[in-house]
Amino acid sequence: MRKVIIFGVVIGLISLFSFSCFAQEAKVQKAKVRQLSLARSIEIGLKNNLDLKQAGYNLNLAQTEYEEAKVNNLLKTSIISLKNAELSLKKAKDSFEEKKKQVTLVEIPNKYFEVLKAMRKVEIEQISVKQAKENLQMVKNKFSLGDANELDVMQAEIGLSLSQLNLNQAKDNFITAKMNFNYALGLPADTPVELTDSFSFEPLQISLEESIKKALQNRYEIRQAQDEVELAKLNLSLKQNQYTSEIEQKKAEINLKMKEANLEELNQKIPIEITTSFLDLKEKGKNVEISKNKEKEKEESYKIAQAQYKAGLITTTSLLNSQIDLTQAKIDALEALFNYNLTKNQFIKALGGELKKNEEK
Repeated sequence: MRKVIIFGVVIGLISLFSFSCFAQEAKVQKAKVRQLSLARSIEIGLKNNLDLKQAGYNLNLAQTEYEEAKVNNLLKTSIISLKNAELSLKKAKDSFEEKKKQVTLVEIPNKYFEVLKAMRKVEIEQISVKQAKENLQMVKNKFSLGDANELDVMQAEIGLSLSQLNLNQAKDNFITAKMNFNYALGLPADTPVELTDSFSFEPLQISLEESIKKALQNRYEIRQAQDEVELAKLNLSLKQNQYTSEIEQKKAEINLKMKEANLEELNQKIPIEITTSFLDLKEKGKNVEISKNKEKEKEESYKIAQAQYKAGLITTTSLLNSQIDLTQAKIDALEALFNYNLTKNQFIKALGGELKKNEEK
């Protein structure tokens, strides 16, 4: 008997120690959770993003090749070769800066918002499960009173099962969204994070005309095309002499016309692109408002449906459909807000950079 008591005490101590270790480990794990604002996330991403690092290596390579071209130019002078090297270096710098803008204005904000969206969807599905449980209980109560049949109970049980399935899928998507977010920041995929910012509906205060003007001023494609035109002009001027064949001069003239045509094409295509993006952003903004109003309408409809079902005025199917419609309306409103912010980020990127504060609100 005593051995049994001693054994029990030992087991109890081991269990207590195990629980203490587990609690301590959980506390440590919780302490390791990184709380990140969007600004802090961008700061981390600019240091660790793998694609940006690759762009940096390409820039370093272009810088080295330019230094090599300068040395070669001392041995064998060639203005065009040196200018080509300068242009290649400038393109590499532009490419690096564009990647920084992509990471800063689009990639990391979008991944950040995806995590927030996935988290909010989990919350919506949790509410849906709670409502499905309440509906099932109402149906069972009616069934016990003889006011509902077995098919009604079965429908409510199936509705609950589907809600639970949707919740599990939402949780899985939340895990995946956090992994993709960590990858964008250059962090280990399993790094626990907690996001401190949110995304909301904040329309841009900038006109279409201002948007087009800003894009034509800031887009790197325009700068590169202008540089290529200047290089082509230089190349043509150097070939316009009695020592260069007419064919070579003709080729230089054609090359200049091609570069000028490319610049003209960009000056025409970019306004079309900006106009399309501008109108698309406005449409998505309207959809945010419409979907939000629809969500409110479905909330009221569901409240009414619950009261009507309790009074015996509608069927079980009508009640369950009303609850499903409400959940879908919440998800649609969330998607609309998410899509607006993604489109907004891409639009700002298309303008060539960040907007002034008065243009963002």
